[in-house]
Amino acid sequence: MSSLEIPETHRGLVTSATVALSTLNEDGTIQTTAVWVLLDDDGLLRTSLATNRRKYHNLVARPNVTVFAISSTDPFHTLEVRATAEVTPDPDRSQMARVIAPYGQTLESMAEQAAEDRVLVTFHPVRVRAQG
Repeated sequence: MSSLEIPETHRGLVTSATVALSTLNEDGTIQTTAVWVLLDDDGLLRTSLATNRRKYHNLVARPNVTVFAISSTDPFHTLEVRATAEVTPDPDRSQMARVIAPYGQTLESMAEQAAEDRVLVTFHPVRVRAQG
């Protein structure tokens, strides 16, 4: 299946789950990191990133990214979202709080991470592939 929306059958893969975020390094190689995402009310995926991390620098320079999720119980149940990343400031960490809440976390419980300079990243899909 390919459209620009995450189908209902695959939303559980990105709801309170860790996913793989792939960005492009300057030399063209791929860098993949595990991140938490929020499937927001508008159907878009979002994450909170610290600005001192490689993945942040990569997606600012090259905003084409892939978010990939795989079921822990069925390796054929996967979701791939190829997207363009949009970065917006999150100076008060309110967006970080929204992203981490489904994982049972608060700004207080993640004080070290919340102290970092953070941004909200919105993934605008250009291709969604849901398998299985």
